[in-house]
Amino acid sequence: MIRSGIITYIIIVLACLSPNLATSVHAQNWIYRYTHIGNQKFHKGQTAKAEQYYLRLLKEAPNNSRAMFNLADAYLAKGDVRGADSLYNKVTQIETNPQVRSMAWHNRGYISQRAALQSREQEQQLLRTAIEQYKQALRLEPHSDRTRYNLALCQKQLKESTNNKQQNKQQQKQQQQQKNKQNEQQQQQQQQKKNNSNKQQDKQQTEQYMNLARQAERRALEKLKQHQPRQRSKDKNW
Repeated sequence: MIRSGIITYIIIVLACLSPNLATSVHAQNWIYRYTHIGNQKFHKGQTAKAEQYYLRLLKEAPNNSRAMFNLADAYLAKGDVRGADSLYNKVTQIETNPQVRSMAWHNRGYISQRAALQSREQEQQLLRTAIEQYKQALRLEPHSDRTRYNLALCQKQLKESTNNKQQNKQQQKQQQQQKNKQNEQQQQQQQQKKNNSNKQQDKQQTEQYMNLARQAERRALEKLKQHQPRQRSKDKNW
């Protein structure tokens, strides 16, 4: 299956091949029957019905790692990512077959890589997790073309994400510097405008004071003229 270029294993593993199964013929037949029916339902797109058969199988054989893998596939198909990842994780711990363990690690990497595409905040962390999970898968199955492809794609995505993050930081820094510069210019313009306004007010106030002083001086002069002493004529007194 290919989604956004990422390849995952959707392979229904036959539970009857697991070494953890009961040895009796009756038990093997019963497990094979439920697994076979579940697989048929799954391939027909009847995920819910397939899930029921895998769950019934696990109820009787809780440590059946192949049934866990099949149920994880069903969960993944219906979008229950957490449930699928939890089961794949259990498979990696208890399964003895390297190929099946590799597929489980691969699908865990697929889940992490898909999650990275949907989360900008945790993108790089999830991509690094996916890379380690793909590497685990390749250690068990070195010749897996699917895993090598996904690993290379994941590494490419991480590099692009890192570069984009650095570019975004640089761009944000430049934008902030430009914003600071604009704010500084605005503050300078406002301060200059305020200074000019203050100067204009001072000038107007000074002119008002001078006008008042002139008016006061004129009034004073007029009063002086009105109250000047009269000169007394000098009549002869002899």
